[in-house]
Amino acid sequence: MAQDEKNVDSTVVADDIEKLHHVGFRLLVLTGESRGREVDVIQEVIRLGKSRQCTIVIPDESVSRVHAEIRREGESYRVVDQQSTNGTFVGGARVSDAFLKPGDVLSLGKVHLRFLPRDSRVELLPSTAENFGPVYGRSLAMRKIFGVLERVAGADATILLEGETGTGKDLIARAIHEASPRAEHPFVVVDCGGADAAQLEAELFGQEVGHAGATGTRMGAFELANKGTLLLDDIDSLPLELQPKLLRALENHMIRRAGGYTEVPVDTRIVAASHRSLRGLVAAGELREDLFFNLAVVSCIIPPLRERRDDIPMLIDLFSRRLPAGMWHAPESEAMARLVGYDWPGNVRELRNVVERSAYLSPDGVIDLIKPGSKPRSHRDEALAFDPTLTFREQKERAIELFEEAYLAWLLRRSEGNISRAAREADMDRKYLHKLLRRYGIDAKQFAPGAANRSRD
Repeated sequence: MAQDEKNVDSTVVADDIEKLHHVGFRLLVLTGESRGREVDVIQEVIRLGKSRQCTIVIPDESVSRVHAEIRREGESYRVVDQQSTNGTFVGGARVSDAFLKPGDVLSLGKVHLRFLPRDSRVELLPSTAENFGPVYGRSLAMRKIFGVLERVAGADATILLEGETGTGKDLIARAIHEASPRAEHPFVVVDCGGADAAQLEAELFGQEVGHAGATGTRMGAFELANKGTLLLDDIDSLPLELQPKLLRALENHMIRRAGGYTEVPVDTRIVAASHRSLRGLVAAGELREDLFFNLAVVSCIIPPLRERRDDIPMLIDLFSRRLPAGMWHAPESEAMARLVGYDWPGNVRELRNVVERSAYLSPDGVIDLIKPGSKPRSHRDEALAFDPTLTFREQKERAIELFEEAYLAWLLRRSEGNISRAAREADMDRKYLHKLLRRYGIDAKQFAPGAANRSRD
């Protein structure tokens, strides 16, 4: 396969690609002056550029006069860069000659186009906004998500948010609620991994007097969120025995309290969040397929921060400006390079914590990768210590425990031992915060003002 010798950083995609079984294709312009334009192309060869002699004219300064060609080869299509000034990219990788497959994002300079079969479904365009409520991002990946959420927030469709821990799924769920007609009604969060099956059933559906020693009738989250929104966080941890009951609630909009026989109608919009792929859980037999389809009416995969590095400077500025005036200083060029280059295993949550930690702990308040008791670092493997005797699952659980314990101590220091304030700042249920403190043996009183003096007395 030919490669442009001038573009030494180019990537050439291998020939063993999936064949396209369709007649012709179309290009959907995602950004720029021609945003929203669709072009059906069935020619053997087309040229793309800003010259009027091109088959597809793209009027943008970042695009060369003749920027690239797309050639049909049997049932496949390949894009060939024409020694453009700003390069041709497929899926974010610079190429000189590469095959295209359905769904690929083709970038010519700053203009992004989606390569689609002519008979494919209509695609929602990325939002032109750089935020959806309190959720910010100017990257194409995030603006695509904003475009979907802007379209569906006002409807009652159930939404599934999948993504790694710390990507902001709970914040997005709250933003969906605030952008919906239900915004004046309750937003209720249930952690599906924070209790055993019996406790979770009562928390979700309520409890009748006498059941499991209950002294009174208790409403569950479905009823508490009536007319509003219910976030089912960590839905991937929902016990198998509760899945049929949740499925009936989603399909019939009726719930039955634990220990009861009367069905109660509910009008509750559901948003579910998971840090694991629910399709994978279905394949593994851990999740009912019919429940999955009811949860994933609209599905959004929230990208990790390392896959949207363009958003990091914007987020650093956003988090910094929430700190007291004069307490912090913007990163210098080297510090910003470290921050953008770091992999952020804790995602946006970790970035926010680093910004706040820098303001409090760095000598001059400059935002950088600083950790208490250690030097600034820019490599992910320096942040964790691993035990070769433990399995992957055990290592992961240990890392989560270390994070949770450190986070709780940090949170209580900020709130001066006030649990209600800490729960509000963390957007966490107060009961669940109590449960975590008990798990790690942390006494909130030790963080109250004057606690150190009292202990010495």
